[in-house]
Amino acid sequence: MKNKLKIYTVLLAVVLVAEVFTNIFHYESSSYSTDENKSLTIGPLPEEFAETKEIKGGVVTNFKPTMNFNVKVKSNQVGEGKYLVCNSGKKSCYLSIQKAKISIPFERMKGTPLLYTGIFNVVIFSIFGIWGLIIAFKLIRSVYKGEVFVAKVARQLETIGGLIIGMQLLFFILGYATSQILLNQIDISYLAISWDYNQSGIVIIFGLTLMVVSQIILRGKELQEEQELTI
Repeated sequence: MKNKLKIYTVLLAVVLVAEVFTNIFHYESSSYSTDENKSLTIGPLPEEFAETKEIKGGVVTNFKPTMNFNVKVKSNQVGEGKYLVCNSGKKSCYLSIQKAKISIPFERMKGTPLLYTGIFNVVIFSIFGIWGLIIAFKLIRSVYKGEVFVAKVARQLETIGGLIIGMQLLFFILGYATSQILLNQIDISYLAISWDYNQSGIVIIFGLTLMVVSQIILRGKELQEEQELTI
């Protein structure tokens, strides 16, 4: 028990320091194509994304199923010497893209690694999510019954913390794999695409905090039992 408390505390301290340093000192590299034929354009949606039909007095657009990916993007130029600028006289502004949602037609994804990776992600995170909800429900029930400082509650907290960390690490690994597969499917000029890991450190810190609290509860329970035996 004492060893677990030390290990969890050290890990929490390491992650906290790493999170502070990564926010202060940040290094990033990116690469992108400069092929003008792959640049961003403004125009109508291709037929593989939507079907447009004219009806009485108007037009109906039916969007087809797509796979969506929230990604981090790095872009200064959108073409050779071209930038996203709002030209409105003295109130002009410059837009830099930082995040985007990429949509790919589902039909195009059939039989590709990207589809199987997406399905795997959904299945794995559903299992983790359901497992976490069950444990959280048991924890709430224990607290409702007044069983706050008991070993069972501490173990439930430890398990929830472990699940949170496990899900985040898995998200990091699967996210990286998905981004690499996605880069083989998408190539946009002057736009570097990567997975967004900005919240990873915060989530891991929260999970480790729960695990540290669980060991504090167990240690308190142990000291209480020792004091009762001494009396």
